[in-house]
Amino acid sequence: MKSSIRKANLESFHGILQDPVLFAKKILGHNVWSKQEEILRSVATHPRTVVKACHASGKTFTAAELVAWWITHRKNGIVITTAPTWAQVERVLWPEINKAVQDSKIDYPTTPTATSWKLGPNHYAIGLSTNEGARFQGFHGDVLIIIDEAPGVRPQIFEAIEGIRAGGDVRVLMLGNPTIASGPFYDAFSSNREGSNCITISAFETPNLQGLTLESLLKLPDKELDNNPFPYLVSRHWVKEKYFEWGSGSPLWESRVLGNFPAQSEDALLSLTWLEMAKYREGGAYGAFHAGIDVGGPGEAETVLCVRQGQRIVYLKTWPDPDPRGEVVAALNQFRDGLETVNVDSVGIGDGIAKHLRDLRFPVQDINVGTRANDPDKFINLKAELYWGLRLRAEEGDISGLTDERTIAQLAGIRYSHNARGLIVIESKEEARKRGVKSPDRAEAVMLAYAGVLYAEPRIRIVRPRWTL
Repeated sequence: MKSSIRKANLESFHGILQDPVLFAKKILGHNVWSKQEEILRSVATHPRTVVKACHASGKTFTAAELVAWWITHRKNGIVITTAPTWAQVERVLWPEINKAVQDSKIDYPTTPTATSWKLGPNHYAIGLSTNEGARFQGFHGDVLIIIDEAPGVRPQIFEAIEGIRAGGDVRVLMLGNPTIASGPFYDAFSSNREGSNCITISAFETPNLQGLTLESLLKLPDKELDNNPFPYLVSRHWVKEKYFEWGSGSPLWESRVLGNFPAQSEDALLSLTWLEMAKYREGGAYGAFHAGIDVGGPGEAETVLCVRQGQRIVYLKTWPDPDPRGEVVAALNQFRDGLETVNVDSVGIGDGIAKHLRDLRFPVQDINVGTRANDPDKFINLKAELYWGLRLRAEEGDISGLTDERTIAQLAGIRYSHNARGLIVIESKEEARKRGVKSPDRAEAVMLAYAGVLYAEPRIRIVRPRWTL
C-alpha cells in the first residue's frame, strides 16, 4: 500500500503498526481507555476475542479502529464485518469506521464508503448482512472478521465463519450486549470458551463510573452525576436512572449495566432471551392490522398504542397527555383501511377512548382483563390468558419488530404464579409497585395488540387469542 506519512517517523512507523493500541493513539489520534486497550491487544494476539459489554461502552468504536489497523498493517488484509440486520451493518459500525479515520495521520489512497473500503484487489474491508451463509465463503488469507451485535446473528453464519478460519491467519472479534442466554455468543463464554479470550465490560469499569460502587453512585449529588469526562460513554445519570427503572435484580440491569448474561427469575413470564430475539427477528408483516391501547391518566402512566401486522409490531407510540384522543385517532387513521381490531382496556378511564373510537367507526373491542377466562380451568382471568398467549408466541418465535427498550424492560419484568387451585395468575400492578416496578403500560398495549379478534359477532363467543392473526 502506498501511503504518505505525516508527523510520524518512518523508523518508528513499523513498530507502531504492530501494536493496535499505539496505532489508535498515534495514527488515529484517539483517547483509548483500559478495556478498549484490552480488546485491541487481544485481537492482535488471539485467534478469537469475544466481548460482552454494558450499554455505550465504546466497543463498536474499538471495532472500527481494528478495521483501520488490520488493513493498514496487513499488506493483503481483508476485514469482514456483519451484524444481525443490514441496517445495523450500514448504520452502526460503518459510520464509526468513517469517523475513526477522519483525523488519521495516514493519507490513504481511498476513503471508506457506506459499507466498504477498498485499498487493492485483495486488500479491503466490507460489510455483509447475515441473510445467507454462502456470502461468507471464499475469503482466505489474512482475514479479520467482526461480528457486531453478535447475540442476534444466526447460528449458520457462525458455522460459515468457522469455514473461513480453516486456513490462513484469521482473527474473529465478537461483540454484544449479553441479553440472549443461548446461541454461539453465549456458548463462547460457557461451553465453547476454550480458544476464546473472553472480555466483560461493566458500566462500573468505564471511565465515567470507574471507582464508584452502586451505593456510592446513588449518594452522589446531581452536580457530580454530570461529571462524565467521556461524554460518548455510559453516563452516571443513565446508570442511576436504570437502577430506579429496572432494579438491581432485573435481567436488563444484569445485561445492560453489569455486562452479564441474565439469570432470570423462575417466575418471569417472558424470558429476556425471547424478547431480544423478537428485537432482532426480521419480517413477519402480513394480513390485517391489529391494535392494542392501554389508556393512562394523570401522573406517570402513559397512554400507549401498539399496532401489529401479522407477527410484526409496526407501530408503537406513547402519550403522557391525560386526554390524547385526537393523537390516538390520527395515529390509527394511518392503518384504518386494513384495521381489523382495536382492543382497548376499557375499564375505568379507558371507557372514554373506547367510546370515542367506536363513534368514529373504528373496530373497537372493549376488553376487561379482569373478566372470566376462556379457559377457566387454567387461568384465573382473561388477563392471565392473554398474557400466556403472548408468552407462547414469544417462545415460539412468533413476534418480531419489538425494538422499544422500555417495552422490553416492562415485558421482562412481568411475574406469574399459580394460586391454590393451580390457576395461572399474573402479578397485579399493585404488587409490582411494591417491588418498585412502574405501571407496565407498554407491555399491556403489546399484549392487547396480540390478542387479536376476541369476540365473534354478536360478541358472545370468545375465540382463543393464541390462534388468531
